[in-house]
Amino acid sequence: MKKEKIKWWGMILILMFLAGGSFAVNAEDDEDDEDEDEEERRESSSSSSTSNVVTQATTSTSKSVETVILKDSDGDGILDKDDKHPNVAEIYIVEDNDRNGIVDNFEK
Repeated sequence: MKKEKIKWWGMILILMFLAGGSFAVNAEDDEDDEDEDEEERRESSSSSSTSNVVTQATTSTSKSVETVILKDSDGDGILDKDDKHPNVAEIYIVEDNDRNGIVDNFEK
């Protein structure tokens, strides 16, 4: 008996929630309709001769690729146009100004 009463009260509560939710949704829709009606009345009552012309802006883009080949014949990382010795890598060029057989970079 108790279980049956609880079951019926539960069903009644569920129905009340469903009905209350539908009324709330309808009330919001009515408010939106009223707002739209007011806006339409305002627009129709205020007639102005100003017209705005809107044109779509066009955007054009272009893509260009240019290949530039710079030579480094000896592979030392210095381009031929900037290299004093374009055919010999800089690692192999040493200076020995005092002519003692030891590279000047190692004597410092």
